[in-house]
Amino acid sequence: MYPDSLENFWLARALATTGTATHEDALDQLRPAVQRLSDLFTVERPGNAFPDYAADPALLTAYGLFFFPQSFVRARIALDQPLRFRGWRPAARPDGVPVRILDLGSGTGPCGLAAALALRELAPDTPQILTALDHSPAALATLRQLAPTLPGPALAVETHATDLRCARTNALPPQDLILAGFAANELFGSDPEALRRWLATLRARLAPGGLLLVLEPALHDTATTLQNAADALAATGAFHHWAPGLSTVRSALTGEASRKFWNHEVRRWHAPASLEFLNRRLFRDISVLKFAYVALGTATPPPLPHLPSPMRLVSPLEPLKAHLICAVEDAQGTRLTLEIPARGFSKSEIKAIAASWERGDIFGVHEMQALGQKNYFRLPGTDALIPLYRFASASSSLQ
Repeated sequence: MYPDSLENFWLARALATTGTATHEDALDQLRPAVQRLSDLFTVERPGNAFPDYAADPALLTAYGLFFFPQSFVRARIALDQPLRFRGWRPAARPDGVPVRILDLGSGTGPCGLAAALALRELAPDTPQILTALDHSPAALATLRQLAPTLPGPALAVETHATDLRCARTNALPPQDLILAGFAANELFGSDPEALRRWLATLRARLAPGGLLLVLEPALHDTATTLQNAADALAATGAFHHWAPGLSTVRSALTGEASRKFWNHEVRRWHAPASLEFLNRRLFRDISVLKFAYVALGTATPPPLPHLPSPMRLVSPLEPLKAHLICAVEDAQGTRLTLEIPARGFSKSEIKAIAASWERGDIFGVHEMQALGQKNYFRLPGTDALIPLYRFASASSSLQ
């Protein structure tokens, strides 16, 4: 899921930065820098003016080892549902005409490189151009050094050091995919209208059939700001939802009713060994990746099946005595609660069934019984859950 070549790049940078002889010694020396960055991204967030931590070699390398892999895999996961469940592809083109990817607020490029690799795996002979915009010249220089290490054919990279608030993207050719990875909250805070206006300007930068992918932290404020802005754009017809929700026009998790289960992903993954080593004394929870995202297309996605009726998990599948319960979003964008009997299963078996599903997975059901409460339904049993989409790996996501 995370290429060894990228981890090896950052390990070599760790040796050069610290002047140590072994990777273990280098990682030990860089652990305080990881702690500083972790505080900067969480408890000491400076609002809308993040410092250029990429200009500090130790902080840049610490980011590359600890945070870069997480952002890379988050972007792979976010792009997976549009690609492998809804069937999005860049528009057909003559041989030799490149797929164009625009990475806004790219930093060192984890999201843009992840997207390039995902599209390359589907069409390995199609050339690509990744254009990256960021305020940090040091981060962009590192991206240019990272790009040749990506598996596969050489990736053409163009970089522009600029402030995204006034970046002149209209000078660029139409883009097949535009990404904004964890940058919007730094620009617009919790203002959905400001975010909506900015995203609306990007509509004209997309090629026909293009896709806009925006990733944000999983916090309630950042996630709901993104969802509100995306729903407002979809309501005008300027964009159509491709993911994560199943409705093309609205989300069931918008507004104050979403205080408990707001729209975000919680996905298990296998962290690279260097990240696990760094975390030995940091004690961060790196077992799952949490983030919010929306994928907005200029065209309407293909229709979903009528039966089985698709449902997207928007909560954990909670194991209770003799049954499970969960919140889902249906194809119309309505939030439902499902109760799933599990009679005949032991307590540990019920927990195992619950653990086999993740927030964001999609299953189908053929029948369900309405109960007394509004939008509350019971399924016949656990075998009524028909897997339609689960993120398993970059090469095998549909089960």
